[in-house]
Amino acid sequence: MANKRDYYEVLGISKNASSDEIKRAFRKKAMEYHPDRNKAPDAETKFKEVNEANEILSDPQKRQMYDQYGHAGVNGQQGFGGQGGGFDDIFSQFFKQGNGQNVKFSFGGDEEEDGGLGDIFGSIFGGGQRRKQTRTKKVSKDIEVQLDINFSDMVKGGNKAFNYKVKNNCPHCHGTGAETPNDIKTCDECHGSGVVNVRQRTPFGVIESQTTCPKCGGRGKIITRRCHVCNGSGYVENIEKIEVNIPAGIDNGAIIRVSGRGHKTYEGAGDLLIHIYIKPSSIFERKGNTIFVKVLVDPLTAILGGEITVPTPYGLKEVTIKPQTGNGDHIVISGAGLNIKKGVFGGKGDLEAIIIYAKPSNYSKAEIEKMNEFKNKTNSDVESYLKKIKAEIE
Repeated sequence: MANKRDYYEVLGISKNASSDEIKRAFRKKAMEYHPDRNKAPDAETKFKEVNEANEILSDPQKRQMYDQYGHAGVNGQQGFGGQGGGFDDIFSQFFKQGNGQNVKFSFGGDEEEDGGLGDIFGSIFGGGQRRKQTRTKKVSKDIEVQLDINFSDMVKGGNKAFNYKVKNNCPHCHGTGAETPNDIKTCDECHGSGVVNVRQRTPFGVIESQTTCPKCGGRGKIITRRCHVCNGSGYVENIEKIEVNIPAGIDNGAIIRVSGRGHKTYEGAGDLLIHIYIKPSSIFERKGNTIFVKVLVDPLTAILGGEITVPTPYGLKEVTIKPQTGNGDHIVISGAGLNIKKGVFGGKGDLEAIIIYAKPSNYSKAEIEKMNEFKNKTNSDVESYLKKIKAEIE
């Protein structure tokens, strides 16, 4: 635990962050360090660290324990931070048995479920409320995929089709994992309940708790002969195609949820969570609803004024610039930015073309001689610059 970073620091949030702020921070960090996207040597380690921090801070009870006792409060191995032995081991054992769920205390043969000393322990660690029986942790039926889109796809929106892997119920065993229904037997260890009782003697008496049955894994059933199609897994993997609508102006890192398109098991279907990644544009940059683009302009055209060609996400547009347009000036094209129809910040944005002077064209000798007439004209900006430089170096 000594090497663990503070969970709030891992997610980059303050200690009074709301649950929504925790969710947003987790999604951002998970996208940043996902091993499929980030090839840095420590990406996988940081990704696991982010997941661990989210698991604790997104759970109100675990977060309360962490805020009060730090890593020791949620580690389950150190009790109150002691080095083992004595009362620390007693508290540690208490919490390792299903987080204190359905705990019974026996003193000289009398048993009391929750209440009494159990309530005392509960009140110390967050409420003393009776919790539900421990259940087998099931693998999520949801599927998370990353969809890469171009900048123009983000601007215009529209439908996008792609393929993804999904686990469906085995057509032979219908998700049970058994060759036939007769090959499913009630577990003789837990007698179908999925849990077994564990008793431990302590200086306080005998502590009895329930834990997941080690033989059946909490299912309550044993498969005597596995399905020959799925080898007992209960599912087969397929490739499915889906078409989703990308809203115009979607944010990088946004998640689109499609109900019922996740893994399909005998317990039901999960959802498909699509993480949107917008590939950077070599031309455009987005800030809110405004789009910025750098436009190369011949210096002579900028000085004299005239028509220039400006790229927009919707195509090329001819724009007239006024004489004496400077290098770095912004030309605003109204309504050529993002067109977002919904939300607080909905509406049409603008496009700002940033004028960048290109290398001058190749002019003829006669043209250059004619332009020499203007060469000796004083430029006030240059004069002011030289005056400032001289004052500093002389």
